[in-house]
Amino acid sequence: MVTLKDIAAKAGVSMMTVSRALNGNQNKVSSETAERIRALADEMGYIPNSSARSLAVRSSRIIAVIIRDTDQGNPLMDPYTSYFLGNVVQILEKQNYYIMVHFIRDYSDITFGLRSWNAQGALFLGVFDNEIRQIRQDNQIPLVFTDSYSNVRQMSNVGIDDYKGGCLAAEVLLSHGHRHVAFCGPLSGDTGVIAERLKGFSDTLRKNGCPLSQDQIYNIARIPAEKILDKLLGCAPAPTGLFASSDHIAWQFYNAARKLKVSIPEDLSIVGFDDIAQDQSMILGLTTIRQDIRLKAEQTCGILLRHLDSPKSPSESQILDVELIERESVRFI
Repeated sequence: MVTLKDIAAKAGVSMMTVSRALNGNQNKVSSETAERIRALADEMGYIPNSSARSLAVRSSRIIAVIIRDTDQGNPLMDPYTSYFLGNVVQILEKQNYYIMVHFIRDYSDITFGLRSWNAQGALFLGVFDNEIRQIRQDNQIPLVFTDSYSNVRQMSNVGIDDYKGGCLAAEVLLSHGHRHVAFCGPLSGDTGVIAERLKGFSDTLRKNGCPLSQDQIYNIARIPAEKILDKLLGCAPAPTGLFASSDHIAWQFYNAARKLKVSIPEDLSIVGFDDIAQDQSMILGLTTIRQDIRLKAEQTCGILLRHLDSPKSPSESQILDVELIERESVRFI
């Protein structure tokens, strides 16, 4: 591997001069010498050490993306997470930033990670209120949260109208005559994305005289879709409609229905959420609540970049709209 010492020996200059030339510090290096050193480095196949370079210019250009890990397997198996992350990487790499992804279950150790990476900023996916205060207190770099519900002031967050999405899911089922319905999602407390979707769904049903009983709320983090579907069909009366809190979960019910020889929508109507893999949703004819994930990634990265350019810039909070996409998975009864 070619080193600064090798280039210095070939160029007949000191290692410090080579370092200054390659890091763009030309206060003590003539432009002619700097150009000659850079050309020589290219010719010799020199690959810069990013860690050493970041210390030299005091800028790592590393953005940490922190994703909550769960008991449900690899977080990137969730199409929403992988699609959002892919957009974030594309956007930030165009601005010459490097992305480091970290899955965590305990946020108490994240400060050590951010400092050891020398991260310039961080994006957090789905952080809850009791963690946000400590994260912001312990880390003095630009932080942007996504899909986080908190009363903490002066925090930057980009989310969607999850409550409205739940309302739309209830409305489409009600408008098709469904009075006995169920909800399924990875429930994990009274706040957060899933809790808001459930609240919107439940409130709309109650206002229309069809209260959602606790028995018809299923936590897929604990029970697989096939067992939930089998239990649903055994109820009296059996629910005719189901709101799955994500398309990923809705697809699990399609697979379960195939195994149990259940017909969708004849035996059970399903509404999803996200409309991510549109080809898959269109093949299945899935009625769903669409969120613009590309726009969410753009807004999230935009806020972070503004904070990086101006660390004292005010916090920003944005809530993006959602819309109902009707296909064939909800039938009239």
